[in-house]
Amino acid sequence: MIRFEGVCKSFGGARAVNEVTLDVARGSLCALVGTSGSGKSTLLRLANRLLEADEGSIRFDGADVTNIPPVELRRRMGYVIQSVGLFPHWTVERNVATVPRLLGWSPARIGERVAELLDLVGLPPGRHARRYPDELSGGQQQRVGVARALAGEPELLLMDEPFGAVDPPTRRGLQDSLMAIQKRTGTTILLVTHDVEEAIRLSGTLAVLDQGRLLQTGTPAQVLTQPATDAVARFFGGPLLGLNRLKALRVGDRAQAAASPDEREPIDMDATLEAALARMVAEGCSRLPVRRLADGTRGVLDLADLVRP
Repeated sequence: MIRFEGVCKSFGGARAVNEVTLDVARGSLCALVGTSGSGKSTLLRLANRLLEADEGSIRFDGADVTNIPPVELRRRMGYVIQSVGLFPHWTVERNVATVPRLLGWSPARIGERVAELLDLVGLPPGRHARRYPDELSGGQQQRVGVARALAGEPELLLMDEPFGAVDPPTRRGLQDSLMAIQKRTGTTILLVTHDVEEAIRLSGTLAVLDQGRLLQTGTPAQVLTQPATDAVARFFGGPLLGLNRLKALRVGDRAQAAASPDEREPIDMDATLEAALARMVAEGCSRLPVRRLADGTRGVLDLADLVRP
C-alpha cells in the first residue's frame, strides 16, 4: 500500500528521519513506535506530503507521492491527530461530512455515509449528529475525528497519537473501536504511538524507530521475543520486557493437549498470556483449561507454560 525507501528528512542540519525503508501492506495496521524525537510523526507527515522528503522515495499504491498533487493525495488518506481539530462551529454531522462535500458527493450519499460512520464509531446519529463539539466528551470528540477521517473512504488512515489525550479507560474503549473498524473495513492504518501497550494491542506490525533510524520491524511477538538491539529491548520495558511479552503472545502459542477433563470455564486460544496470568492470579490457580477453537476440544495452560522460552 505504501513504501518508504531510503527516506531522509533533516531540520536545521539534524536528521529526524535517516534512511528509513519500510513497507506497509494493504489492509494491515502498522504502529510506528519509539521514544520522543525518534522520527515517528515526521515519517507519518512525509506520507501525505505535509512534509517533503529530502532524500529517498515514497510510493503510495505504486505511484511516487511527488507525482500526486498534495490535495488529491490527502483526500485519499484520512488523518487523525491527538487534538482532533474539529470545527467548533459545525455540528458533528457537518464535521464528518467535510471530505465528502469536497469530493462533490450527493446530499443523499453524504447523509448515508455520515449515519453509517457515526454508528460505526459508537455515536448513534439520532443522538449525536446535530450536537456541537463542545457538547461532547474528549473521547466522543476523538470518535468524531476518526469518523471524519474515514468519511471519504480513504485507502490509508494516518493516525498520530490519536488517543494520547484521553484517560486510560476511554483510551481502551477507543482502541477497541479502532480494532473493530479496521477488521470491518479492512482500511490500511499507519499509527504513531509512544504507548507500548497500545502498540502491542493494536498492531499487526511494529516499526521501531530510534534517532531517526528504523531499528526493527515485525509482529509484536517477533519484536518482543527477539529484540534486534538493546534500544528495542529498553523501549519495550528493559527488565520488564518479559511481562510485555505476555501482552503479545497468545494462549494458543503455549497451550498443550489436556490429559484429563476440567469442567471450569475454558479460556480462548486467542486470549493473551497476560489475560491468562491475570485469571490465574484472580482464581488462585496455576492451570487453566483451554478452548480449542478449531475442533472444540480442550487443552490446558500451566503457569510454567507462560515462562518457558
